[in-house]
Amino acid sequence: MKLLWLASIIALLVCSTASTATAQIASEGSIRGFIKDEQGAALPGVSLSATTPQSSTSFTAVSDSQGFYRLVNLPPGIFDVVAVLSGFAKFERKGLEVRAEVNIQVDVVMKIGAIEETIQVTGESPMLEVQKTTQAINISGEFQRSLPLSSRRVWQDALDLTPGIMSRSTDQFGGSVYFLRGTENENHVVQVDGVDAGSFRQNWPGQYLGLSSEALADIQIKTAGVDAAAPLAEGMVINIATPSGTNQLKGSLSVVYTAIAWNGNNTPGGTPVVSRTVQPDLALGGPILKDKAWFFGTFRYTNRLTGVSRSSTLLDNLEALVPGFEPFNNKGRLKFASLKGTTQWTQNHHFQVTYQRDANVEETNFQVNGANVDVTALGGAAYGTRLASVWGDRVTTRILVGYNDKSNNSSFNVFDGHLGNGPSRPVHTSSFISAGRRTGSGRIALLDNLETRTLGPASKTTVSADLTYFKPAGWLGSHEIQTGMYLQPRLRHATTAFYSNDGFALEEVALRDPNNPAAGVVPFHRRYYGVPSINTLQLHARDNAVYVQDSWKPSARLTINAGVRVDWIKATDAIFDLDTVDDVAVGPRVGSNYSLTSDNKNLVRASYGRVGDVPNSSYIGSAGTSVAGIRDEYDNDLDGTFESVFVTPGSSRVSQNRRIDPDRRWPWVDEMLVGYRRQLPGQMTFDVSWISREYRHRPALVEVNGIYDGGVFRGYQDVSQNEINLVTDNEWNSFVYRGLEFDVTKRTDRLQLIANYTRARQHVAGTWQPNDPASFIQPEAFPNNRGLGTIRGNVTNSLSGTADTRNPMWEDHQARFGAVYFAPWSLVVATNFSVQSGPYSGPVVTRIAAADPRFGPSTVTLSNGRVVSNPLATTIRFAGKDRGDKQIKAPYLNVINLRVGRNFGFGSRRLETAFDVFNLLNAGTDQQFFDGGNQLYSSNYAIRDDKFFGVNRQPPRQGQFTVRFTF
Repeated sequence: MKLLWLASIIALLVCSTASTATAQIASEGSIRGFIKDEQGAALPGVSLSATTPQSSTSFTAVSDSQGFYRLVNLPPGIFDVVAVLSGFAKFERKGLEVRAEVNIQVDVVMKIGAIEETIQVTGESPMLEVQKTTQAINISGEFQRSLPLSSRRVWQDALDLTPGIMSRSTDQFGGSVYFLRGTENENHVVQVDGVDAGSFRQNWPGQYLGLSSEALADIQIKTAGVDAAAPLAEGMVINIATPSGTNQLKGSLSVVYTAIAWNGNNTPGGTPVVSRTVQPDLALGGPILKDKAWFFGTFRYTNRLTGVSRSSTLLDNLEALVPGFEPFNNKGRLKFASLKGTTQWTQNHHFQVTYQRDANVEETNFQVNGANVDVTALGGAAYGTRLASVWGDRVTTRILVGYNDKSNNSSFNVFDGHLGNGPSRPVHTSSFISAGRRTGSGRIALLDNLETRTLGPASKTTVSADLTYFKPAGWLGSHEIQTGMYLQPRLRHATTAFYSNDGFALEEVALRDPNNPAAGVVPFHRRYYGVPSINTLQLHARDNAVYVQDSWKPSARLTINAGVRVDWIKATDAIFDLDTVDDVAVGPRVGSNYSLTSDNKNLVRASYGRVGDVPNSSYIGSAGTSVAGIRDEYDNDLDGTFESVFVTPGSSRVSQNRRIDPDRRWPWVDEMLVGYRRQLPGQMTFDVSWISREYRHRPALVEVNGIYDGGVFRGYQDVSQNEINLVTDNEWNSFVYRGLEFDVTKRTDRLQLIANYTRARQHVAGTWQPNDPASFIQPEAFPNNRGLGTIRGNVTNSLSGTADTRNPMWEDHQARFGAVYFAPWSLVVATNFSVQSGPYSGPVVTRIAAADPRFGPSTVTLSNGRVVSNPLATTIRFAGKDRGDKQIKAPYLNVINLRVGRNFGFGSRRLETAFDVFNLLNAGTDQQFFDGGNQLYSSNYAIRDDKFFGVNRQPPRQGQFTVRFTF
């Protein structure tokens, strides 16, 4: 926080000096172009100004010796541009729309005449980015508020319109999670007015950042071709531009209401994901000091009840296993607030302060939970200050300082009222012995308690600065050279685990009669932790980057972008006092835009970039696990005696179950893009692009303690430990994505729409990582071109039965459509339609009758007398000729939403009313595989009676009423 206040003081001092010019900063766009007379000669010295109702700040520029001008730092809005030069008639162009982080080109032709004479030029506003090769989409707050995207009406609904995105409802938090071209839900960066508001623990968009829908002016979502100044992220780089206050006091008040009775039922015999919501929003903005300083603030309160998706089978199981079971829902009370202050003490310096806070305490029970024992608090505060300055006609600068403490359960008080009794008791239909241990066939219920509860406070500090220098001519064309630094010197995450029932935290059970849950259960596995609670992680990290890039324009139609970003990423596990990663990641970027026509309405583009992943705690990892030590007891013969005991020693600085590879690389994606864009008549655009991505050096854990002699397991080298995993990067295999994307947009006063389609293919390249049991047992089964698993990596045993089963990011087809029509008589009709082809199950596995003796006995006694299980004595095998063969594909997920509303005008005031219907057809697709859904031997196998059997059914048909008053 000291850094924040120091930056604010420096910025205010700088505001007292300096002069004019340009620079594009986060969340702002620009208007640029050439000014000529009627004979085509360049006109230097032309004074330009841009004004918009969305801001009381003035924006000016002067054309250079080549007649080129740049109006920069423009907030999203509709601008009028005026150009003035002695001896020429005044030029005026109205209705130019500027979007967040988009550069549009508007060339000016001035006619000789008196300056009092005005030449008004009309025409369609340019819609295409002319400077960068970035693959991005912009969604305005107005458009999003008018669309029936989801009943939650959260900012991340905009992601449901983004090309290349796979999304589904969560089975725990409600709402949705988002995956981009093979990435995970946490591989994204989320900024609010340029301030990094993502959690260092896990960069989920939405869950850690809550905003009122009134806080949305424009959202830009970058999905490919990012430049060197963009923060590291293999996924999306999302920038939310919030509104600014003006000299006029303005605001809004809205309420969203959904009644339980307005929900349908798409889960016969079970419990659907019903919703009851009361959600008021308030926004107010205006002057602090007229023409100098302004504010804009928002607040949202959400009182929400969300149903838990239980199929009839799941519900029958719970009713049989839990006496007197009554289905319960998840409840939440959420508060979101934001405040933004902007100043312009001089014409050339814009200073901004941003504050955002959310408090999200919500019950998060899964569909198998037999008791209301799960609750989570996500969120925290984000602060930021930013100064953008113009120095003469060639130099611009930006300085930003930000801090956030977005966390997961920052206090144990979160769990009050949700603590269960006894150990956690996962229930399986049946069990079997593999590698000397009795193993469950896939849980069908979770009784009594959770095994662990965790506190995970986290924080992130960001300091960035850049300088842009414009060279109008002389070096084979014009250049915009930018250099800067992006520093995150203090990234922190701590985790404390609380084990239930004083350390006896887990007792796995199986049905006494697999066909009759009411017959009771038989325990077969118990787990004891050495202590009731322990600090399991203290991660201290940093990512400090510098970059330089040039936007070179050798001709009026061609722009070539080249740059490089260098990040020094270092992380230390403070518990073990060991560095878990210390790498310098070099990311070159190159791309070009070429206009096929002089009106800049037909553009081809191509780019290549190496982009590192966003630093977050879940990918950095720790230097040790199971710090408390674990004692696992198994009743392998089901006689009531737990005769098989396996001890996993705790880690310490002396004896660790992990080792750190000193040459570990930070993960990156190599990306290539080729595309064509065209602006069509009627404010319409068309874009087609081909994108190739290869995910390299994903996080990996390689087992290095085992003794494998000719494919036979002999024991462990260090007999004080079991498996010892080398924390490293995966140099043995990589995930490859190829996709073809089509995108259409239209934006007029009457009709706004976004439509896109993606066709994707994927495969894994390379070979097994060392000592993966599958590499000994089924080495020929490596290929996979369907569900590849997660880029989180860290898979040590591909034959575990649960490996590579997380696949919501690998889907073949996605189509999305959203449109709003502002009809006569102030009627509003809107719809949202999406189709996704469904994820894959991951490798399908089967089970053989007994372990293969060629790989050694089921257990091995070490020299110190400890008995350990043989990882090669598994009875699990891939069912197909390779890992891609025989995979199951979930059904298509179809969603149709509809809105009908009417607006009422009262002078400068307006009342908006609407009724939305979500999932109009009451479709009922299960979006996920159940535990064991890929296991042929499991009662939870995904195909049952030739039908798909899964969990997390999409929410049923829901009605919702919205009223919004603006003034």
